[in-house]
Amino acid sequence: MSLARVLLIDDDPIVLDTLVSVLRLRLPDIEIETTNSAVAALERVRSGDYAVIICDAHQPRIEGIGFVRVVRKVHPEWPVLLLLEKHDYDLMRQAMNAGAYDVLVNPVEEGALLFAMQRALEASQLRGQVKREEARLLTAMRSMMRELEALYGADGLQAHFEAFMACVEAEKQAGQEEDLAPHRGGKGRNRALDNASTLDS
Repeated sequence: MSLARVLLIDDDPIVLDTLVSVLRLRLPDIEIETTNSAVAALERVRSGDYAVIICDAHQPRIEGIGFVRVVRKVHPEWPVLLLLEKHDYDLMRQAMNAGAYDVLVNPVEEGALLFAMQRALEASQLRGQVKREEARLLTAMRSMMRELEALYGADGLQAHFEAFMACVEAEKQAGQEEDLAPHRGGKGRNRALDNASTLDS
């Protein structure tokens, strides 16, 4: 069984090393990758596969909330935990509205970190199971359509099914973009966030 991959992002090496030490000691069934930049992490997000991402909310060039929006656009099922420097309820609200799975405040208590991580890992595992079941169901449906075409001469049945699935996928994509839309023009957005949200276009 492969280990769950976790990506840690923080430009403070002391915080990063502390997080790595705690997680490796208490959660041995994960594989940890680190980077000191959310911008650098974006390339890994596009090419890798992570069960959970932990990101410092205060990053140069792209704030953590902007990073969450980009991840949600590319992989809406990935849980992202944001780390704040202090209790800021307005920032917490913005983070949750952007799609953050959870928000923690530095210095993070070990118990709170582990509880948030375990919840995020469980959510990621369940979402993975749902995706695998969906893929198996689609495979079975396509096989059944081929058999019905052959058995009853129902030419075009599979083509109609594929067209229907294409419409479902298009509606799903439109829904994701609609969820992101309210955050693109809000007050206080800086140019770095706007640029970051278009990096995957």
